[in-house]
Amino acid sequence: MIEVIQLAQPSAERRHIRTDAVYTVFTTIDDTLAAMRVAVPLAKAMDAPLTLIHFRAVPYPLSVEAPAGLSPVETDGFVRRLREEGLDVRVRVLLCRQERRAISFAFGKHSLIVMAGRRGWWPSASERWRRWLESAGHFVVFVDPEDDNRETPDA
Repeated sequence: MIEVIQLAQPSAERRHIRTDAVYTVFTTIDDTLAAMRVAVPLAKAMDAPLTLIHFRAVPYPLSVEAPAGLSPVETDGFVRRLREEGLDVRVRVLLCRQERRAISFAFGKHSLIVMAGRRGWWPSASERWRRWLESAGHFVVFVDPEDDNRETPDA
């Protein structure tokens, strides 16, 4: 005889993952590329485009419409690395005063976001981003970039 134990009742309010796009958030060049290596197959499996978003904070003395310099995702070196790795991605740069406040403008409700970063005793910028995104109601896949470089042992 098999006994079935129901652990929890389904919630009346269900949260659905938005599948019209898979997003990555730019943190550092290496961490972003590690996140994109995970996000590309995920986006292909979901038949959704991959969008890289860079929240670029512009200091108050400067105009938001005409900031100085380029975003790292707009540089030739970053674009070249994307091409070398065969990563097909849409890129959006959001100019803002405060990154956390711009989250609601970048994503729809309950979006799927892949990002990479290191975990440690002190919260890193990636960890803060993960917390901000999850508190805004998004689903975050957090990738450890060190796992990207490790070889799997033979079974």
